[in-house]
Amino acid sequence: MRFSKTGRAKYISHLDLMHTMQRAMARCNMPIWFTEGFNQHAYVSVALPLSTGYSGEYEFLDFNFLTETVPENAVEMINSVFPEGLSAQEIYALSDGGMKIANIAWSKYRITWGFESEIPKDFIKDVTELFAKDDIQILKRSKRGEKMVNMKELMKTPEITEKDGTVICEVITGAGNNNMSPEYLTKAIREYLPQYDITDEACHRVCVYTDDMVEFR
Repeated sequence: MRFSKTGRAKYISHLDLMHTMQRAMARCNMPIWFTEGFNQHAYVSVALPLSTGYSGEYEFLDFNFLTETVPENAVEMINSVFPEGLSAQEIYALSDGGMKIANIAWSKYRITWGFESEIPKDFIKDVTELFAKDDIQILKRSKRGEKMVNMKELMKTPEITEKDGTVICEVITGAGNNNMSPEYLTKAIREYLPQYDITDEACHRVCVYTDDMVEFR
């Protein structure tokens, strides 16, 4: 299922999102496969979970149906019971042109940076020059610990513009095994350009792609 998580729903944590999906499936009587055993529950899995506070319009939920085909009105069924901010766009089977979650390699984000007053005079120029460099070392955290990495190897050169008194950065970063959260762009600015005080940051996922930059489906 491709779905969006926007508005107030961006504050739903990953664990609570799992519970929300399971309850929504049960409420609309979706013919979904349940685990067996004493504590039975609907099996659902979100690809590339968003950090709490991030929104997205190209999110994916993986699950199994008990039926051989997807119910004709499956999208309407789930949307009728979803809370505010969650919305399904498409539900389809792997046999209907669907890709495996493991094929996801890149995510496109829209980062919005705000300031206490107006945008600093040289902010866009300096940030554009920073991310044009071939080597930007940053301390990256993962389940395996911390290490210094060249973040330019985990991202494509971003496009930075101004809109309504904020700075918009559209960037494609690594996902899956080479995941890099968009928060590292903000961290890099604060480390390499400490003269700029970013007071507000919002991240929104726009799309996800395979390794050869085909839109994931």
